[in-house]
Amino acid sequence: MKNLTLFLFILISGFVHAQTVSFQDFKISEQEIIYQKVFIQDSISIAKLEAYFKTVPVFKNLTASGDGLTFNIEDLTIDYRKFQFSQVGTPPIMQTGKYSGDVSVGVKDGKYRVTLQSIKVTGDIGYKKITEKDNLTNYACKNSGTIISQDWCRPNMLGLLDQALTDKFLFRQVKDDW
Repeated sequence: MKNLTLFLFILISGFVHAQTVSFQDFKISEQEIIYQKVFIQDSISIAKLEAYFKTVPVFKNLTASGDGLTFNIEDLTIDYRKFQFSQVGTPPIMQTGKYSGDVSVGVKDGKYRVTLQSIKVTGDIGYKKITEKDNLTNYACKNSGTIISQDWCRPNMLGLLDQALTDKFLFRQVKDDW
């Protein structure tokens, strides 16, 4: 009985450890990896976010509605040097990758939530060149998009993409005067 209990404990702990379904601000939802983050910002409004997001060059097709915004990200590249990563320590897909996706932003009192879905990537992943936009889920997840691959759960992979996305989505006051 003691051996059976020990075996079950080891089996269950190994199974739980192997199932990563979220990493930083990335999580798996309906077999797709998505980025979702809540930003705290005093006196934020849809109009302020719209004005700021229009200044970001990779944000396209911005549409405001009563409770939020929707737009697309087109060909976002990661400036790994800005986040203090060396070229040697940064994987090729983070250096050459261009990321695209569909964004929805919801606004409530003092905060806004950004959700990036349908994340697509092009670039050099090391063993393959991705020339057509392909789902990031195919590369960053295993078991048909049910768990995030441990290779991607590193600061210089999804962690770096998380920093780049957070930097783009973080509201900064737009200066109206010249």
